[in-house]
Amino acid sequence: MRLFIEPNDVLMFRDGRPFAGGDDHFARGIFPPSPATLYGALRSYILSHYWSEFEKFKTGPEQIPDDVRREIGTPDELGSIVLRQFTLAKRNESGAVQYFPMPMDVVKEKGKEEDRTYILKPVKLSGRKMITDLPHGLDNMWIYSENPMEAVQSFLSSEEMDKYLLCKAPSGWTRPDELFKSEDRTGIRKNRSKRSVETGGLYSVEYFRLKDDMGFTIELENTSLLPPSGILRLGGDNRSAMYSLTSWDELPVEWIKKKISVDKRFKLVLETPAVFNKGWMPGWINGDTMQGEINGIVVRLVSACVAKPIGIGGYDFVKNIPKVMKKAVPAGSVYYFDLINGSVDSLFERLWLKSISDERSKEGFGITLIGGFDYV
Repeated sequence: MRLFIEPNDVLMFRDGRPFAGGDDHFARGIFPPSPATLYGALRSYILSHYWSEFEKFKTGPEQIPDDVRREIGTPDELGSIVLRQFTLAKRNESGAVQYFPMPMDVVKEKGKEEDRTYILKPVKLSGRKMITDLPHGLDNMWIYSENPMEAVQSFLSSEEMDKYLLCKAPSGWTRPDELFKSEDRTGIRKNRSKRSVETGGLYSVEYFRLKDDMGFTIELENTSLLPPSGILRLGGDNRSAMYSLTSWDELPVEWIKKKISVDKRFKLVLETPAVFNKGWMPGWINGDTMQGEINGIVVRLVSACVAKPIGIGGYDFVKNIPKVMKKAVPAGSVYYFDLINGSVDSLFERLWLKSISDERSKEGFGITLIGGFDYV
């Protein structure tokens, strides 16, 4: 089931850091939100649509109908629903155009606003040593240039992402302010018993307003109960959003497959954040040999281009407690592999738009795209 979710007003997505007002009076936001936010909103919508006795769900979930419990699960365990895709998108006449987070290995000359970009590549230094943040045994990321480079904090359309996955530097990108903008709103905490404001209760909250026709595309699997359209609560402050069925053009993969078949190497680009048990490195990679197996595909990690971790938290409304904060590898991070064993068709069948996250894979964490890469 493919859906387009369009907000009715501004949205609030907290970044998970503690906030109590007063000294630290600014509640920071995160955008795009965690895929778990969308997953939870749709899961709650199914529950409210078929069984509105929320208090009974908290105390005795075994009372809800079997088909509902099978899809949404219980307060302690998720059901069958799987979030398979999650991107920003813009509605058009044929459906929607997706926008992907800029991969971390795309850079431009520092301080310049021109559209020319470059792709960092792994380089083998033939015995020469270079101080990097990468563990021993991994190749350095490099580009030959006399000018300093910086990351491009933007998004790629489906067309530009297709070029990138074929090792071509994007010829254009979409700036965040073309898709959404943030708004700070100020308030003050009140003492309801005294009917007055509280000293030190001034606070500001960051909201996000999407541009016209902008929203989110998601793909859900293993649900037959979610209605084809509806209005759901999304994010903090009980803001609402409409959703309906949609479609979008698939990213073509045949040319990517041909390149990987020849080179026997590929890279995985995170479309959504991933939670790994080993920090930045996937848990299925052996830290000594840098080899691993995922879904029957044997690979060797040769390099990585990863940004600093982000905090993934949230609030459990059933248990009425904050969720455990997790550090996640941000969307756009890139991992480079040699294909040791397994066909290219099997590689795409098992990893293309599939989760590689060690945790919370059903909620849409760690969804990947596959591309080719060249050495310097």
